[in-house]
Amino acid sequence: MTLARVTVARAICRRQVWLGAIGRMKYSSYQPPNSSAGQSDGGGAKSKNAHRAFYSEFGAPIFKVFLGALFTYQALHFGWAKLESLDLQQEKNVEEIRKLECQLRELADAKKESGKA
Repeated sequence: MTLARVTVARAICRRQVWLGAIGRMKYSSYQPPNSSAGQSDGGGAKSKNAHRAFYSEFGAPIFKVFLGALFTYQALHFGWAKLESLDLQQEKNVEEIRKLECQLRELADAKKESGKA
């Protein structure tokens, strides 16, 4: 093996070891100590904040419903705007067609009158 290949092989090996250590850090079993574990109420039961308990249990479903409602509103708003723009474009085309038909009748009448005279 050449010196360059050996150097590259060592660098790759070091990088794999380093990346492996990072991967293990994500799934570490370390848990910080609970500071309120030593404290207790008179009965020995832990008191839990009612707001924290509600949002920890229902926070994700409420958020999902909110996102669903937001998506539905945006989709309906976009659909309505698209239909309205198509309607305005159609009205514009109908109006232009009427004007052109009126001009065509006037020109046809003028041609008939010039042909009779």
